[in-house]
Amino acid sequence: MVSFVHFSTTKRSESQMLDFRDMLETCELVDLGFSGLPFTYDNKRQGRKNVKVRLDRVVADNRWRNIFSEARVVHKVSPCSDHCPIVLHCEKEEARIQQASYKRYEVMWEREACLPEHISNAWAARGSKNNLDQVQSGLAGVMEHLHKWSKEKFGSVRMQLEKPRTRLEELLNMNADRKEIQEVTDHMNELLYREEMMWMQRSRIDWL
Repeated sequence: MVSFVHFSTTKRSESQMLDFRDMLETCELVDLGFSGLPFTYDNKRQGRKNVKVRLDRVVADNRWRNIFSEARVVHKVSPCSDHCPIVLHCEKEEARIQQASYKRYEVMWEREACLPEHISNAWAARGSKNNLDQVQSGLAGVMEHLHKWSKEKFGSVRMQLEKPRTRLEELLNMNADRKEIQEVTDHMNELLYREEMMWMQRSRIDWL
């Protein structure tokens, strides 16, 4: 039996829901369920005009389920779209192999007006550069300083994202005030921008 979660003053078409259930039964497809938000679509309107519904779902037949018996579906929150991202995990998450860490220049640092000052001070702190070894040492010192500053200033972007993501999910579940939701959304968007800049830059470096 497929359940339809729908939060709105406007009723959904019962005939459409019956047709959808019939289609799933005919194709022998089963809803894989989910964890996270109880809906996947929010029109983001105020009051009685607000509509939340589990519009998107993951279904599969028994052959697929036998192959991916550990599959699970997670509803994530999005500060940008009116649809929630849906993540399908086909296997259990294994511990990632720790790879060597390389210090890279991060584009997101350029959003801070004090960046040139940090670079200048770190470069000057390494003294004279009369040969290539000293230049290399100076550059390494600048990068070491910038990463230390970045850790103190920004911390881990991915770890920082978890707090507003959890808070946004709580606010959406509570049907909280849109102003409060917007504040968390704006903060999350800034963090997502920083994460995207890091990902794009590292992808280009790896490709080269």
